[in-house]
Amino acid sequence: MNMVEAVIYFAVIPIFSISYLLFLMVAYKGPTLSDRVLAADVFFYSMAVLFGIMGILLRSPIMTACTVVLVLWAYALDIYIAKYLERGELGD
Repeated sequence: MNMVEAVIYFAVIPIFSISYLLFLMVAYKGPTLSDRVLAADVFFYSMAVLFGIMGILLRSPIMTACTVVLVLWAYALDIYIAKYLERGELGD
């Protein structure tokens, strides 16, 4: 294990884990719907970054595919919630 991998394993991943818990708390108890959506967005995109980093470190193409799917899902959530906030309905 080289120095970069050690820093990622012992510093970056624990910091990301703590931030994920905070994002989920805000997403669950956010003061407004906009704050909840923003917390969910940050959670999904930072999770995608972590998946990308882990995929590079583990040399796993599956993690890269998971990253792409997670980012597309987060983007679809953004579009769906933006439509709800703009029109007040979730229909067609």
